[in-house]
Amino acid sequence: MFAETLDKIARFVARRPGFVVSVISIIIILSAISAQNVTLTSGTESMFSKDNVIYKQYQLYQKDFGVGADQLFVLIKGDEVVTLETYRYLLDLQHRIEKIDGVSSVVSPASIVSEIYGYLPSDESVISELTDRYASDLVPKPTLAMMIIQLGTADKNKQEEVAVEVEKAIDFSNPPTGLTLELTGRPALNYQIEKEIGRSFGITMVISIVLMIAILFVTFSGAVRKKYTAFMPLLISVLSVQIVYGIMPLLGIPLSEHTNGALPMLIGLAIEYGAQLQNRYEEERKEGRNVDDSIVISVTRTGLAIIMALVTTVIGFMSMLAPGIPSMAQFGIIASLGLIFAYLLTLTFLPAVLKLIDHWNSRGKVEIRESPERVGLLERSLSAISTLTASRPTGILIAAFLIVLFGAYSAPQIGLETNYNKYVPQDLPAIQRFNEIERIVGGQSTYTIVFVTDEINADTLNRIDKLSRYIVSKEELVYDYSSITKLISDVRKAYGLSGLPESDAELTHILNSLPESEVSRYISGNLVAVHFYSNADTQEEYISLYNALKKDVEYFGWHGGFYVTGGPVIYGEMGRLMTSGQTTMTATAYILIILLLLFVYRSLRKAIVPLIAITSVIGVLNTVMFITGTKQTMMSIALNSITLGLGIDFSIHVLERYFEEREKFSPVDAVRRTIERTGKAITTSALTMAGGFGSLMFSSFPIIQNFGFIALIAILFSLFAALTVVPAFLMLTEGLDARLSSILNNHRSRT
Repeated sequence: MFAETLDKIARFVARRPGFVVSVISIIIILSAISAQNVTLTSGTESMFSKDNVIYKQYQLYQKDFGVGADQLFVLIKGDEVVTLETYRYLLDLQHRIEKIDGVSSVVSPASIVSEIYGYLPSDESVISELTDRYASDLVPKPTLAMMIIQLGTADKNKQEEVAVEVEKAIDFSNPPTGLTLELTGRPALNYQIEKEIGRSFGITMVISIVLMIAILFVTFSGAVRKKYTAFMPLLISVLSVQIVYGIMPLLGIPLSEHTNGALPMLIGLAIEYGAQLQNRYEEERKEGRNVDDSIVISVTRTGLAIIMALVTTVIGFMSMLAPGIPSMAQFGIIASLGLIFAYLLTLTFLPAVLKLIDHWNSRGKVEIRESPERVGLLERSLSAISTLTASRPTGILIAAFLIVLFGAYSAPQIGLETNYNKYVPQDLPAIQRFNEIERIVGGQSTYTIVFVTDEINADTLNRIDKLSRYIVSKEELVYDYSSITKLISDVRKAYGLSGLPESDAELTHILNSLPESEVSRYISGNLVAVHFYSNADTQEEYISLYNALKKDVEYFGWHGGFYVTGGPVIYGEMGRLMTSGQTTMTATAYILIILLLLFVYRSLRKAIVPLIAITSVIGVLNTVMFITGTKQTMMSIALNSITLGLGIDFSIHVLERYFEEREKFSPVDAVRRTIERTGKAITTSALTMAGGFGSLMFSSFPIIQNFGFIALIAILFSLFAALTVVPAFLMLTEGLDARLSSILNNHRSRT
C-alpha cells in the first residue's frame, strides 16, 4: 500500500515538476510572513508543568511575599554609601522611579531611615545607627547598598519595558562622585537573555549553513554529476526549517534558550533524507535510466527506508513529551515537525527540481558517465571499514558489549547541572549582578519555610523562633536563619531587652513601628516566612535538606500548615525531573521503536540489530560524559532518546541495503557493497548532522554548547556503529530467522 502511494507521488512529480515547485514556493512565502511573529522568552517557567506542586508553591511564595520574578534591584557601589549625600540622591532617584508606569513600590535604605525618623536626618551618625538597626539587609557592607523595585504587573513584556525605563532613569540621574549604580533582577536579566537568544540564534544558523556547504562539497560533490547540485539537500533542510519557523507562532511555541538550538540542529538533520534520495537518483542516472524512471526508482526504493528513519527519529524526539516538561516538549515538537516537512519536501520538491535541472541541461536525455569515478578519501575510508567489518565481526560485537557495560557503570556517576543561571551566558552584565544579589540576599542556598497560622501573636512567633533555632542546631548544612523574630529581637535589644515579647500588645507596638517594607518580607496575612541559609550545593544535598526540613517541622510539633520552598528546592525538583525524565524518555523511545520495527519487519533479528548498535552509542555517550566531567542539563538528558531516533536512521539504511544486496551476493560481499555504496550517503548525512549539532557549540548559551558537544559525539559514533556493529551482527546471525521459525514449527507439530 505504502509502496503504491510512493509510486503515485513519484509519477505525479515527474509529470508536473513545475506545479510542485510553484505550490511549495507559495508555502515557503507564507511561512516567511508568519515567522515575523515568533516571540522570544526565557526563564524557569518552561521547565515545569502547570500542575507541578513544588513550582506552584514557589510561585505562591513569590506572590504572597512580593519577591522574586517581579522585582528589580539597583546596586549602589562606592567607597562609603552610608552618607547624607548618597541618601539624598537615593531618595530623589526613588521618587523618579516611583513615577514609572508599572512600578508598584520602591524601597531603599534611605527611604527606611526617612520613614523611621520622619524625615532624612542631617546627622550622619544618626543615619548610620538607623541603617544598622533597620536596614542592614539593604546595606550588607559599607561599600554596597541596594534599592528594591517592586513591579505591579505580571506581564513579562511590560516588566521588561519597566526595566528599560528604570535603566534610563538611572542613566539620566546625577549620582555623587565615586558612586556607581547597576540594575539587575529577573526582568532585566530576561531582557538581556532574550536579546542574546536572537543574537545566538543568528550566529548558530549561519555557522550551521556554512558547515553544511563545506561538508556537502567535500563528501557529496563526488556523488553527483553536476557539482552545484550537491547542495540540493541543504536547500531542502533550509526550507524545512523556514516552514517550521513560520509554524511556531501558530502553535504558540516561542524561541527560548532551549528551542533556539532546535532550528540550527535541523539544518543538519534534515539533509539526510535529501542526500539519500538524491544519491539513489544519481546512481540510477549514471546507470543509463532516464529522468522519470530515475525519479520513480529513487522515491520508491528509498522511500520506505526514509520513512522508517523518519518515524524512528520522530519517536525519539516525541518521547520528549513523556516527562511533561514544557521546554523539552516544545523542542521535541519543533524537531519532529522539521523532519516531517523535510521528508515531504524530499519526496516532492527535490525530485521536481532535479528533473527541471536535468531537463534544462540535457533536454531529458540519458547521461552516462563514461570515465571512471575518482576514488577519494571517503571511498578509501569506507573500503577499509568494510574490510574490517567483514573480517572481524565477532571482535566488533565484543567491543560493543564492553562499551555498553562501561556506559552502564558510568551513567549513575554523571553529575547534574540544575542551576538555571548556569544555563545562560555568564558574561551578561545582568547575570553577573544577579549572582551578586543572590550572594547578598540569599540565592540558591536559601530555603524558605512558609508557616500558616491562625493568628500572628506572641505565642506563635515564639514557637516559630524556637523551631528555627532547633533547625539551625540540628541540620549541619544550615548555618543561620533570618525572620521577623530576629528583627523584633534587635529592636528590643536597642532598649536593653532580650528575646521576644511575651504580650501581644508589645508585639503589635513593635510591628507597627517597623517599616512595612521590612515586615512584608516575613509576614503576609496569616503567613510567616523564615529564611534558612545553607551550604547545600549538590543535587543530593538539595533534596536531602529539603526532606530533612519537612521532617524537622513535623517532629517539632508544628500543628499548622507549612511548605518548604526556595532556590535549592526548585533546583532539586529540576534534578528529579531530569533523572526521571531521562528514564521515561529512553524507555518510551526503546519500547515504541521496538514495536515499530517488529510491526514493519515481522522479524526479531531485524528489529533488534539497530537497537544493539544504538545501545552501544549510548554507552559511548555515558563514558565520554563521565571521563570529561560533563554534567547533564535539561537538554542533554534527552540525548538518549534522540540518539535512539537519529542513530537508528543509519542502521536502517544499512539494514535495508544489506538485504537488497544479499539477494545477489554472499554475506561478506553484501557487507562490502552495502558499506561502500550506502556508506557514502549515510556518511554525508552523518557529517552534515554532526555539522548541525557542531554549530551549537558556537552558541553563547552553555546549555546549548553542552548539548551540541554531546550530540556531535552521538552522531559520529552512530555512524560508526551502523557501519560496523549492524553488518557484523547480520553476518553472525545469518539464518537466525529461519532457525527460529523451524524451532517454532517443530514445537507446533509436536503439540
